[in-house]
Amino acid sequence: MISTGIDLVVVERFEKLVNNETFIKQNFTDGEIEYIKKSNSAEVVASLYASKEALLKALHKGINDYPIKDIEIIHPVNDAPYIILHNEIKKNFDITNHSLSVSHDGGMVVAVVSILS
Repeated sequence: MISTGIDLVVVERFEKLVNNETFIKQNFTDGEIEYIKKSNSAEVVASLYASKEALLKALHKGINDYPIKDIEIIHPVNDAPYIILHNEIKKNFDITNHSLSVSHDGGMVVAVVSILS
């Protein structure tokens, strides 16, 4: 079975949050924080956040079901972004076969996650 989740966000919503240390530490892993700091871009923060929400939707879960920080989006060099789960969500779901696609345009970010189970 394939399960798909999609999330669309407005980048402007994240412009003040990119420098909000509390928000960043609550929602992103150390690796993601490094990635955010390199870009200092609201578009990057929006992309990571939308990717996490899209995954939760693909799992038929809500934003309050698991700590969003337990979903990590990594960016291997010259490769597509990839999702790694941590803690309780990792124990409950196997997303070994997944795909994450992110696109930006016109001040919007869309993230789509498909999981084959």
